Amino acid sequence: MNNQATILFRKRQKAIRKEKNYYNKFIFNGHFTVFLLILFGAFIMGYGEWLKHIPEHIDYALITSIILAIASLFPLRTLLKEADQIFLLPFEKYMKRYMTLSIQYSYFARIVTQLVLLIVPLPLFYKLNHHHLQYYIVFVVIALILPYLVLCLRWIGYRLGVSTWLMNIGFFIILSMNYYLILGLQTYLALIVTLLILVLIATLKPKADKQLYPWDRMIGLEHRHHTNYYKFVNMFTDVKHLRESAVRRSYLDFILPVPKGRKFNANQMYLYLFIRSFVRGRDAFSIILRLTLIAVILMVWLSNPVISILIGSLFMYITLLQMSQFYTQQAYGLWPQVWPVPDTIVIKGYEKFLYRLMIIIGLIFTITFSITNPTLFFFSIVFFLVGYLTIRSTIKKLKYQETLLRD
Repeated sequence: MNNQATILFRKRQKAIRKEKNYYNKFIFNGHFTVFLLILFGAFIMGYGEWLKHIPEHIDYALITSIILAIASLFPLRTLLKEADQIFLLPFEKYMKRYMTLSIQYSYFARIVTQLVLLIVPLPLFYKLNHHHLQYYIVFVVIALILPYLVLCLRWIGYRLGVSTWLMNIGFFIILSMNYYLILGLQTYLALIVTLLILVLIATLKPKADKQLYPWDRMIGLEHRHHTNYYKFVNMFTDVKHLRESAVRRSYLDFILPVPKGRKFNANQMYLYLFIRSFVRGRDAFSIILRLTLIAVILMVWLSNPVISILIGSLFMYITLLQMSQFYTQQAYGLWPQVWPVPDTIVIKGYEKFLYRLMIIIGLIFTITFSITNPTLFFFSIVFFLVGYLTIRSTIKKLKYQETLLRD
């Protein structure tokens, strides 16, 4: 039966790897890859300049510990499906091997991100601690071991019925404290904490093994993780498995006045539809907000005028480029069937929506750039120029695609 559990997990792992490879072709296309490379180069340049003049009186060990502790909270990916709570229920006692593979899969799926987060602070602490690296090597080893131990504890906590939020808070406190002790050159205390975690696992595991598997909970968590992945991919290409959802953001009602009188016509309908779908949508609004916030943080942190212009332009481009997928989600939905109009009117409404979005993002970038570089504020026109050219290119492609569909 253990062999059957292994075969089942490997089969599902292969299926999800195949699915991700398929979607990665759309995510890491030429435009997005170039964007990431330029952003990486800008970050390296800005980080190198910042290391020459590191601000004092800041607890970098605490900041690093908090960031890494959050990143170390790996989710447990079981790859379970809804039907498993019926068909695998009789084989629950043989699922131990399956869950061991799940923990290993969850660990290696996130370990690359952990390594990147460990490499980034290395030059900072190398300089702060007068070119000593012994303690940082211990820090790296502990930071690679603890996430696996946390995954084991998470699985034990699920079987014992511990709340997910309670576990995350407890894990965060333990991890951040442990990392802070090592970076504060208290390595022995950190090793003691790690040993206590091992003792805790050994103590709770026999008790957890006597409990039944929380099928509903594990299936629900896996479904949520997979749905979040689909939401991310949906910004690059259509995902058939994803169901759209809406969120009421009452604080944005002022930008959604209901068209009345002469404005309630086919020419104004799609502008209102795109704005409303964007503001009420759960995915597009959140992703654009995060991209804008990341751009602002990088512009303020790096503060170099050339790099800030480059970052603002790149984020303007990638933001508007991501919204091209938003067109297909809305233009081929229900409304074109309820109120049929020529595709030129739909594209025109989408173009107006993009220009309004460009103006808002451009103003945010302009204000940020003007605060950090007040004497060079006029260079912020580059943001709007990049936005205009991106929209122009996007609309041109849409018109060409609609022409091919008509043929």
